Amino acid sequence: MRILIAYPGAIHSTYDVAAGYEKALRAIGHDVYGYPYHKWLGFYADTLKYWEEHNEQYTFTMDDVALQAANHLVIAAVDFEPDVVLIISGSALHRRAYDLLHKMCLPLVLLLTESPYEDEIQSKIVDQGHIAHAFTNEIYSVEPLSVNGASVSYLPHSFDPDVHKPMDVNGEHASDVFFHGTLWVERARLIEELLGMDIDLCVSGISMADVQRGELVDNDKLAQMYNGAKICLNHHRTTKREEGDTIGLNDAASIGPRAYEIAACGAFQLCDDTRPELRAIFGHAVPTYQNAADLRARIEYFLDRPNERRELADMARERVQDCSFMHRVIEFVEPIFRRI
Repeated sequence: MRILIAYPGAIHSTYDVAAGYEKALRAIGHDVYGYPYHKWLGFYADTLKYWEEHNEQYTFTMDDVALQAANHLVIAAVDFEPDVVLIISGSALHRRAYDLLHKMCLPLVLLLTESPYEDEIQSKIVDQGHIAHAFTNEIYSVEPLSVNGASVSYLPHSFDPDVHKPMDVNGEHASDVFFHGTLWVERARLIEELLGMDIDLCVSGISMADVQRGELVDNDKLAQMYNGAKICLNHHRTTKREEGDTIGLNDAASIGPRAYEIAACGAFQLCDDTRPELRAIFGHAVPTYQNAADLRARIEYFLDRPNERRELADMARERVQDCSFMHRVIEFVEPIFRRI
């Protein structure tokens, strides 16, 4: 099968999702072309900015940039002649691409990566983008996203076993407690509660300003940092993009990618107890906490018990062995590709 993957336009976590699925699809024999939407966005942003600086009557917008980058995706589809187009995230892809690819009678499959936080926006893409099928990373989002008759199913997060694996980091990236993730307000407050503890706390959690500047930690280095930590924190996001707007316990059940990646590295993690799926996947291999005070107590307890940490980490790693990108392709993605 010939598969065109439209990369998301971002260079952080959604990029890793696209790369993971491209790698897995290639590995099982599909002919895959990964369209680097992010590179074309950068090219046209620089090009149109230059044109604006040298033409007083012209002012460009990011919509202009997205339109030009999307046009190249359509050209790539004409050249490659795919059997299916897999669009990762899709929020940065210009509507023109959806319309033209549809006119070419190409089945469009959308992999939504921002549920439930961006479901209002994502539902518009599903309803208006001529989508043959949409995957969502949140099981509670399947019903609301398909309310207008769209074909939507749940696709759990996954990991790359070539990246996320146990490794000897030779004392580098050593820490008592390590956290990585965008510092939404609830996460920042939690970290603040740990600052008074007598521990070696490492926070590579990126601020929204860091995201805009592209100052991100790549997955290879992140896996090393997980392996160097005694305790990895995994605190699920509750903040939506609009300030003050949050999701509730009835909006999210599925765990994020960090839970799989930490476990695949053979690292020990502590996780918030807000996602029911955590127990379904890990049982008691991943201890949880209810609040900051509970987390402080858990940290103190487990720092003194390396053998217990090792035992639980090994159990968690065993639990995710069938959760790689390869397994997700075979179990969830390929059946949809062959059906549409």
